[in-house]
Amino acid sequence: MRSESRALGLGGGLLMALALGACTENNFYTQKHTDVFQQARRNTVDVLLVVDNSCSMVEEQNKLASNFQAFIQFFQGVDVDYQIGVITTDNEAEEFSGRLVGGDDEVILRSADGLVLERVAWDRDWDLPAGASWSLDPTMMTVTGNDRRDAWCSGVSAYGAGDLGSPGAENPSCGASGPEADDTGGDTASGDSGAEESGEGTAPVVGDLIISELMVDPAAVADELGEWVELTNVSDHTLDLSGLTVADDGRNGATIPAGTTLAAGERIVLSRSADDAANGGLTASVALADGMTLNNDVLILKPDTEGAGEIFSEMVAQGTTGTGIEMGLDAALSALSEPLLSTTNVGFLRPEANLSLIIVSDENDSSQYAVDHYYTYFAGLKGDAAFRDHSLFNLSAVVGSEEPQFEGDPSCSSDDGVASFGSRYVDLAQRTNGLIESICDDDFSPIAQELGLTLSGLVAEYELSERPREDTLEVSLYSSASEEDFEKELVRDVDYVYVVERNSLRFEEGQVPPSQWFIKVEYELLPNGAVQESDTGEDGTP
Repeated sequence: MRSESRALGLGGGLLMALALGACTENNFYTQKHTDVFQQARRNTVDVLLVVDNSCSMVEEQNKLASNFQAFIQFFQGVDVDYQIGVITTDNEAEEFSGRLVGGDDEVILRSADGLVLERVAWDRDWDLPAGASWSLDPTMMTVTGNDRRDAWCSGVSAYGAGDLGSPGAENPSCGASGPEADDTGGDTASGDSGAEESGEGTAPVVGDLIISELMVDPAAVADELGEWVELTNVSDHTLDLSGLTVADDGRNGATIPAGTTLAAGERIVLSRSADDAANGGLTASVALADGMTLNNDVLILKPDTEGAGEIFSEMVAQGTTGTGIEMGLDAALSALSEPLLSTTNVGFLRPEANLSLIIVSDENDSSQYAVDHYYTYFAGLKGDAAFRDHSLFNLSAVVGSEEPQFEGDPSCSSDDGVASFGSRYVDLAQRTNGLIESICDDDFSPIAQELGLTLSGLVAEYELSERPREDTLEVSLYSSASEEDFEKELVRDVDYVYVVERNSLRFEEGQVPPSQWFIKVEYELLPNGAVQESDTGEDGTP
């Protein structure tokens, strides 16, 4: 994206007698030229990310999840007022169908050979307060008893820095709010059934270990420090936990270290950090710093969302259980319509904000209406001006972006598989000046950066009005149009790069000037017919 200069006369004491324009001074020897640009105003933007959760998308979800920082970098430091929500292309399953994802997660305990030993799943309807654990009622300590929402209640005892819970200790009864005692039964096979002895204990089987307490949303410290999972050994023998994994249905997973054992009737606390000075005063048994994250009930990411990158990773890693009939446009329509706008998705669509949709899918859209219908509806949310000003509404597509030579052939392929041509998404992206990128790219980082820059509203490249002698470039940054508000001189190849092919200044990651600041560029004009080093080939010829 490049700037467009326009002349604007300003009063005395301001940046030259012009801003957003150019002038040339002549003397006997040289022509000195000046260009002035003003950075664009930062956006207020609502970003709805539509992620394909069909069976072929696991690698693409992982690449997207790991590139949040590249996506968000142009929002940070320039006060872009953003909201980001995530939905899936599955518009059939009730749990999706346009509902913002978040607050749904699971902890799955697997043996070293992949057998599921224990599992607890929750959703946003559990609705326990921040700063309190989810504590399992002592009467429900079975692999099926803890599947019930009413078997869990909030922790009540303060520990460490003030969060509530009983890590490593016996859980209190849930009392009147807890379940009625019943025969939860379930598969409670003993350790004698197919168990193998190690030097220190028995390899656990189903029914030996129970997930008995979870800290999903600590308040005293950040999630990446204060989350933890407690396991209880309900068998009558010591268990060897070496090589067991704690994972979810998405991209998260961590392995319990070799040599970890748990005596009969005892509890073990698996935490994100073993440093009790940093983790909220938790005395942890085992630290699983990498790969274990627990999703809380955040549905909309904002500039002040703590741990936004981690939450984003959980949101986009939606697994691959969605329908194979991808309906991204229908899902977005559901998300931005009633009743969801007043219920699950309340607060996402702001009247004062621009709206940007981003589709990430390896299949074409199979929604029920013509593309015109969705364009009319989405742009209409932002008023008549949105049909002319595509900053108010736009759609970008990370899809099979190239039409194949023969109908039915893949649009692109990679080591992760093939992608069909996303013609309907490409059509709407073209109509709204959105970005179109290939989902088959191995590296999503450049895609994420370009999307983030575009949605921020900021400009990263400015085309000069004349051809400069490159060794005379002088670039200055001002926080206003006044010469008195000079901020700094910019150094070529440190603060910016000069792009010869486009005769422009390009600002890379971490270099983009802040919203509404001024960039002043002074240089001597390259004489007609002159050739400089950057214009020549290796043999010295133009």
